[in-house]
Amino acid sequence: MPTNRDIYFKLLNEDHKYLNKNVIISLLADANGYDDRMVLYANFDKEVRDFEHLLVNVDLVKKGMPYQYVIGHTYFLGNKIIVNKDVLIPRQETEQLTVDTIVYLKKAFGNGGAPVIADVCTGSGAIACAIEQEMPNAKIYATDISLYALKIAKKNVNKVETLCGNLLQPLIDKKVKLDVLICNPPYIENIKNIDKQVWDYEPHLALIASPATKCYEEIFKDAHKVMKEHYLMAFEIEEDMEKPLIELMNKYLVGCTYRFHKDIYDKTRFLYIIK
Repeated sequence: MPTNRDIYFKLLNEDHKYLNKNVIISLLADANGYDDRMVLYANFDKEVRDFEHLLVNVDLVKKGMPYQYVIGHTYFLGNKIIVNKDVLIPRQETEQLTVDTIVYLKKAFGNGGAPVIADVCTGSGAIACAIEQEMPNAKIYATDISLYALKIAKKNVNKVETLCGNLLQPLIDKKVKLDVLICNPPYIENIKNIDKQVWDYEPHLALIASPATKCYEEIFKDAHKVMKEHYLMAFEIEEDMEKPLIELMNKYLVGCTYRFHKDIYDKTRFLYIIK
């Protein structure tokens, strides 16, 4: 039976487009039942615990299935997040949005504060999970239009209350008043901009919006129904959306201040609205 080291270098030398170092290590950790990669490294010269399972998963990845769906989880800000085809795989950009929002929360409310927060379009619940870890006294809601997504989100959070419905509607129905809203909504209008692997496997409901600003406009329009007098709204956006979003804010959110931030690739990917 081959060792983890044998398999690692064999797969790496194949130079397959879907089998980079990170993916191979993730597949090996899964095949050995390790949650911590350091445990894998400590056992690198031992035989793979479930070699047949590994072969099946490697074949699925080579065929194009994202490795996170193959092994059934990913990591988001250090938290193990269950994922399947019903939810988007959380990205690095969303981690940045979440970290920035947590920094704001701690400055505004302190570590022991109890703000009311909503993660709208929660998907896997990764954002809500991360905020729950950092703000244990907060009241957190996670909303999504997909019941299938919410089933996954419920597995990834503890005390977060999940609500099914379109954007702000379940919060409006429950008469919730928020200090903070964070949202990574669908915002891709042109499907030609979507990577083939993403389009083939990830849920289209969480990707496509027409026009691209549709979800933002609906949230801006109804924000007064769910936000407190002073609040923060934090959004992930597609690059080059500043102009139409400014027009919408000028229409629906008069008196608010806003800031666009760039991601690590120097693309404008975040919008923060403060009142």
